[in-house]
Amino acid sequence: MQSISGIITQIHATLEEVPPALVGASVNVIGNKAYVFAGRLATSRKMTNYLYILDLHTLVWTRHIPPPDSEKPPMARYFHSASVYKNQLVIFGGMGYSRLSNDGLCVLDDISILDVDTMCWKTPTIQPSLYSPQSRYAHLASIAEDKLIVIGGQDLDNNYLDEMNVLNLKNWEWEQVKTFEKHVGAYRSIATDAINSNNLNGLSHRTSTVRQFGSNIQTPDEPNPVYLYTNYNFADVKRELQLIYSSAQIEDCSSLMNGSVMPPGLRFPTGHTLGNHLILAGTYLSPQSQSYTIWSLDLAKLTWSRIETGTVFNSGSWNRGVLFENDNKFLVFGNTNRSLLDDYNHRQVNFDHIAMVDLEAFGVYSLPKLTCSSLAQEMGLRLLNEPAVSDFHIITQDNLSIPVNSAVLSQRWPYFANLMKDNHAEEEDDKSEVILIKSHYMSFPYPHTVVIALLQFIYTDNLLTAQQYQPHILSQLLLLSDMYDIPRLRELSTHALHQMLNMSTAPLIFETAALSHQTSLQIRALKMMIAAKKMIQQQQNLQ
Repeated sequence: MQSISGIITQIHATLEEVPPALVGASVNVIGNKAYVFAGRLATSRKMTNYLYILDLHTLVWTRHIPPPDSEKPPMARYFHSASVYKNQLVIFGGMGYSRLSNDGLCVLDDISILDVDTMCWKTPTIQPSLYSPQSRYAHLASIAEDKLIVIGGQDLDNNYLDEMNVLNLKNWEWEQVKTFEKHVGAYRSIATDAINSNNLNGLSHRTSTVRQFGSNIQTPDEPNPVYLYTNYNFADVKRELQLIYSSAQIEDCSSLMNGSVMPPGLRFPTGHTLGNHLILAGTYLSPQSQSYTIWSLDLAKLTWSRIETGTVFNSGSWNRGVLFENDNKFLVFGNTNRSLLDDYNHRQVNFDHIAMVDLEAFGVYSLPKLTCSSLAQEMGLRLLNEPAVSDFHIITQDNLSIPVNSAVLSQRWPYFANLMKDNHAEEEDDKSEVILIKSHYMSFPYPHTVVIALLQFIYTDNLLTAQQYQPHILSQLLLLSDMYDIPRLRELSTHALHQMLNMSTAPLIFETAALSHQTSLQIRALKMMIAAKKMIQQQQNLQ
């Protein structure tokens, strides 16, 4: 029998032009593809500027050759930064080759852009200014509010640089520099931006959310910060969390972090935000164990919890992770046959195998987007409750009639639209062709409460009424979304059931998720049921 952790994390071999083992390469995901750029070859110590692309559905690697109309790719480098901005990859800094220095090396301060739509490189013209950053490598970079924020890193002599620089990505001007009195860099820290989305919870990854602990108020003009997490002093680990805004304002939230378990010291960590969570992953080394571990931070409560992957990462070499947002998965690159400790000591990352961790099974996932304003939702509900604009009736299982507008249902519900095509009769008068409805009734074999909840969704494109937010109603809506292939309803009802999952609702949600093929929700409900059973057994043992 397969273990739960075996379902949550699956390992696959990657195919064809697999990148060689690299040191200091950047790894990013845009859409359904992973991009591995530059790095130093682990075998020959030669730096490269190669770009490898992995299709995350076929797991086939290709080495990218720029088209003839592309500018030159950036020079060879490693321990640079690569940040995703819209459909572009923004490369900054790193360590490269120089003919001028004694050891043939230099640190860089240049910017290059890869346009993922055209797969062409370009180098923006940036005028030198007082705010231009020092050359550096092993630094952090993230994007917030159309601005690239570069933090820390080291110079050619391996001294930490205590400064933060801000590049405006609209006019390509360095517009701010600020002293940052902390030693931060790729070895011990992560910087990640909040995913800027208007989600249904209204939870915005912002200072006010942190202050109010669970506040769900989102203000459209409130700026998104970059989350800077640092861990150091690995023998007795210290953890720090700062929020950095594009204005270079900094707020320290270190003392607010909590949890029954906290992340250990992680080396060369990576960080990402997904939904209401920050994902932290990295290499954990102690005399007793060496493994790759993944953690999540609830951004509303600043509570840490571990992403339990079982024994998957206890063998093999796993050293680099990246978020695959489209599938709510965390990807870890490695090699199942190598030693993590040996490769870590050489800073080597392998790309022969990929482990895919299902984050949604831990309640970490991309939240549904808000598709219309609250005013539009209210108007939709009023329209549903206005019989004067109805031209059709739905008869429920309990023989109740609900007046509806057939045009609204046809627009929002493809199944109903197809039914209405067969329900139209054409009649010609002297001037034009008139379409008439042959039948004005449809029998729908579900209880009145379920049909009303479905209609409320169709009229508003959201789940927002108290009637809809009941576990048994949500379960029926999820089943209907699967039966009639309504992706938006599937996403909303799955999200709502995640929110409602507890020990009493777990059996119902488990059964519903199984019937509607929502495996992640099903696994999460199963884990809740197992936890409940253990709790009952412990209580019985105490009696």
